[in-house]
Amino acid sequence: MGIMVEGNEEKSKLQERISADLRERSRRNSKDDGDVDLVEDSEYLKNTRKTGRFSWFWFILVALAALSLVIIFVIK
Repeated sequence: MGIMVEGNEEKSKLQERISADLRERSRRNSKDDGDVDLVEDSEYLKNTRKTGRFSWFWFILVALAALSLVIIFVIK
C-alpha cells in the first residue's frame, strides 16, 4: 500500500493515523484469537495419533531391511 503525501506535517499525521489503525486492528485480532494457532490444532493432524508402544518394532524392521540389502549386494 502506498500513499503519496506532500509536506512533513501531513505526512506525520497520516503516519500516526495509519499506525493507530494498525494497532487497533492488531488489538481486535488478538482479542478474537483467544487460542494460539499451533501445529497441534491444525486440521492436518486432526485424526492422527502419536507413536505407540510398538515403535521399536518399526525400527527393527527398517534395520533388518537395510541389513538384508547390504547382504544382497555384498554377496552378489
